Amino acid sequence: MRLSNDQLAAAMVVAAAPLPALEMADEVFLAQILRMMDGLPRRADDSVGGKLRHRAYELVIGRYPRQALEFLATEALHGCKFYPSTSECVEILKRWRRDDDAVRSKLAASTAVRHEQQARFDDAMTRLAAGEVSQAEIDAMPERWKSVGETRAYLWRHEDGSYTARIRPEEML
Repeated sequence: MRLSNDQLAAAMVVAAAPLPALEMADEVFLAQILRMMDGLPRRADDSVGGKLRHRAYELVIGRYPRQALEFLATEALHGCKFYPSTSECVEILKRWRRDDDAVRSKLAASTAVRHEQQARFDDAMTRLAAGEVSQAEIDAMPERWKSVGETRAYLWRHEDGSYTARIRPEEML
C-alpha cells in the first residue's frame, strides 16, 4: 500500500519522535525485585551486610526502568544457579530490549517511511528510464536521486550542477 504525501509526513513525524520515558523503578520496586531473586542461593548476610548489598544493587541497577528489572528477575530465576552479582545483573540487563507500543509504533512508522521512499525512488528511476520526467520534476528531485540517475545514464550533469534528461520521449520513437 502506497502512502500519500500527508501520510508519509505523519509517518516521518512518528519515526523521528523521541520515545516516551519509561517508568523508572523506585526503591520499593527494586526491593521487590531483589526479594524475588532471594529464591536463588547466596551467601547469608548480617543486618549491615544486607543493607550494604541492597545499596550496592541500588547503585548499579537502580537506574533501570521497571520493565528492565522485571526482565532481570525473570532471567535470573530461569538461568542463574546462584544469586547474580551486580556485574552479572548488568550483563543480563544488556540483553533487555524495550518492546512496548511506542517502540512498535516507531518501528512501524520507520519501516513505512523507508518502504515509501524506496517506492518513490524506484518510480522516479523507472520514469527517468522511460523519458517520462519533466525538467521541473528533475529539478525537484533530491540530489541523491539525481546522482543515481546520472550514474544510471538517465541524466546529464552540467557544469553548473544542474541535471537534464538524457532520454527524452521523442527519442523513444
